[in-house]
Amino acid sequence: MPSTFYKMHCLRVCLIVFFSICGFSSSLKITLPPELQEYVDDLHKLCLEKGGLTENDHQTYNINDKNEKMMCYMKCLMLESKWMKSGGEIDYDFIETQAYPEVRDLLLSALNKCRTIEEGADLCEKSYNFNKCMYEADPVNWFFV
Repeated sequence: MPSTFYKMHCLRVCLIVFFSICGFSSSLKITLPPELQEYVDDLHKLCLEKGGLTENDHQTYNINDKNEKMMCYMKCLMLESKWMKSGGEIDYDFIETQAYPEVRDLLLSALNKCRTIEEGADLCEKSYNFNKCMYEADPVNWFFV
């Protein structure tokens, strides 16, 4: 049986990516616990730094722009959160099993439309293709935190 630490880590991982990559709007009224929000913020900061990006780069990014640095930011988030394995395989089973209950239906609806995506030239582009698909699957609720 998985430990409490492992379960909390898995929940954190799912929430991080969900709210950082393909999170849904504040209209859902979901408030993250402070320690979880801190974890999300730390991952965001880590991936910005790894990519040589600024907060302004992030805030002004348009999902229709295939900016190499932002695509690699998405890769960082996906790898760090375990949504993507190091070899580039998107771990759909992990995403499904770790989905936060309050947003599970919305997430799975979009996710099911994105099971077949273009591989891309590298993992950065593949991460972008996945996130662009998630956006196209539900542009009303998608946002980039």
